[in-house]
Amino acid sequence: MTLTMNAVTLNAVGRQILPPTTLHVPDQHMVGLTAPSGAGKTSLLALAALLKRPDTGEISIDQIPIPWGKGAPKIPVSARQRIGVLPQDPRRFADPRLTLAQTVTAPLAFRDRRSRPAPKQYQDQLLALADQLRLPEKVLDRHPSQVSDGQLQRALLARALSLNPTLVLCDEPTSALDPATTTVIFEVLRNKADQGACVVVASHDRASLAEHCDEIVPLADLQKGQ
Repeated sequence: MTLTMNAVTLNAVGRQILPPTTLHVPDQHMVGLTAPSGAGKTSLLALAALLKRPDTGEISIDQIPIPWGKGAPKIPVSARQRIGVLPQDPRRFADPRLTLAQTVTAPLAFRDRRSRPAPKQYQDQLLALADQLRLPEKVLDRHPSQVSDGQLQRALLARALSLNPTLVLCDEPTSALDPATTTVIFEVLRNKADQGACVVVASHDRASLAEHCDEIVPLADLQKGQ
């Protein structure tokens, strides 16, 4: 998948929270996005994930512009499932009622029109993702409150990768994590890009970005010349 965002903007409460911004990410490419806190990294990723509608500008996937309706984009569910998103705060975005196994397999169940997560039906995929992320099998039956931040973040990345997306968007994926977990997450993202996906990682961890990304782009550079 190739992602192109051409002069997109986002406004809220009478103010512009993201000025005109242009970003192009080809497949098999991993981009590190840097900017000070509050500069609009999260907003840009939300637009790229098609979770928000830009006030101006155009978003294209594989050179096909996204047709926006009054609110949500008019794209097939199958296309949306090609996008994997890893949020910044794992505690905020993990359902405390679900085990890690249920969390990881929820997108698979949704795809197959199941009414609830069904880890037993996706055991092979679950264990393969857990192994890839070095997530101990013994923690899969635990709830978020029973695991560490690093284990929970790896489970959320497994969830993001469960449908084998071709666009992966990560917002501060290693914030406050230990070096070992940080290395695992960046290595998995690097491997995903090498397999053909386009990956965007917003992070303050410039050392990890420099080690694993094809390029590091300051957000301000994407807004020059608009």
